[in-house]
Amino acid sequence: MKWGQSKKVGTVVRSKQQLDHHQQEQEAEAEAAIITTCSSKTSWHKAATLRIQSTMLPFLLLVSMMVIPVPSFAEAPFMGINYGQVGDDLPSDADAVTLIKNLGAGQVKIYNTDPGTLNALANSGLDVVIGMDNTEIPSLGASAAAADEWIVVNVLAYVPATSITVILVGNELFSSNFDIWPQLIPAIQNLQTSLTNHGLTSITLSTACELSILSNSYPPSAGVFNESAISVLMPLLQHLEDTNSYLYINAYPYFAWVSDPSGIPLDYAIFSAPAAMLSDGQYSYTSLLEAQIDTVYYAMEAIGFTDVRLAISESGWPTAGGVGADLTNAEAYNNNLVKYILSGVGTPKMPQVFVPTYIFALFNEDLKPGPATERNWGLLYPNGSAAYTINLADPYTSSSSSSGSSPTFQSPSSDSTTGSYISSTPDLLRCGYTAIVLTFSSVSFLGILFNLIWII
Repeated sequence: MKWGQSKKVGTVVRSKQQLDHHQQEQEAEAEAAIITTCSSKTSWHKAATLRIQSTMLPFLLLVSMMVIPVPSFAEAPFMGINYGQVGDDLPSDADAVTLIKNLGAGQVKIYNTDPGTLNALANSGLDVVIGMDNTEIPSLGASAAAADEWIVVNVLAYVPATSITVILVGNELFSSNFDIWPQLIPAIQNLQTSLTNHGLTSITLSTACELSILSNSYPPSAGVFNESAISVLMPLLQHLEDTNSYLYINAYPYFAWVSDPSGIPLDYAIFSAPAAMLSDGQYSYTSLLEAQIDTVYYAMEAIGFTDVRLAISESGWPTAGGVGADLTNAEAYNNNLVKYILSGVGTPKMPQVFVPTYIFALFNEDLKPGPATERNWGLLYPNGSAAYTINLADPYTSSSSSSGSSPTFQSPSSDSTTGSYISSTPDLLRCGYTAIVLTFSSVSFLGILFNLIWII
């Protein structure tokens, strides 16, 4: 069954014939009880009551199992974290794993297959996404034996102790690396064959794409992929559909905003818009990330793929080194990102579809090349202290962090710079669904209990 066709959790489907048959059985039992009970004149009233109650039981049982639909997930909702290691002052792998768990992350994504890191992640309770350098792809595509050796050395040697769930074959290939493109699909196919041969069929393969893979991104409904990349994307998306995997995208509202700060409101970029900022046909957008996600959905749809889900392999906000790169905006964006993703509200085009997301990044990395912002994306400083308050497990509650601070979600102030999180709708949906379900279930249960007691 494709992900888009899955049944909603809590919905009970029962045919009319089944209900009629069940009701007839209940009525027959009730009539037998009446005949037996009515042998005593004093029990006539109780027997009549039993008949009435028994005819209501099918209805009550059906009602008791009805639940208002809630956002459903193919997997438990979680937030992931990117653990980059391009620095000379970072904690040990063992300490980093402790810090990741203290942040409340459910998964960790690494960019290589470093043995020390993979061993440190063993028996940690964290699911692991591993990557590879783009330069490794050609050899894996050219040789099935090379791909098998890669799986044996980098995967088979660590599972099941280290819970490797996804292999990302390359990162941001489509902005350059044109000579590698033809080898991407052969590499994925060879790696898939090796995984299958070794019985590792629960591990999926994909690649992480940059948003520059789009030739048009505004409005979202006009999203299309670069024509030059479609010959690679078509077989890639077919593989993802066939294996129930995700297309991973690196989505950064920060870069879109900083390229046009006068045209894109900051509060739209950090989930703090007071109202919808973009209308696109039947859909309205209150956050830039929602629009970016839907743009990719539209681009996939334009080339015939509607059953491939998206995951966000990187998203975050820098704390220093550029325009708008500060602790206030980073705290607002990342906390609101966690709140938005874990709410399960989805996007306007794909409501209630969970998007696995990995925040970039765990640490500031002082050896990364490029602008100063590149070295300042960390939720934590290299000494393990928190750059700001955040909890990846649940933005509504607090848990202790390694630095001793309490990463409780705090709504940003309501000034024009940070604003307040616009989508209170997920909160209302969460509370509303819970209240309705609990009330409905309680009333139904009490109704059945009352009827059973009355019968007895």
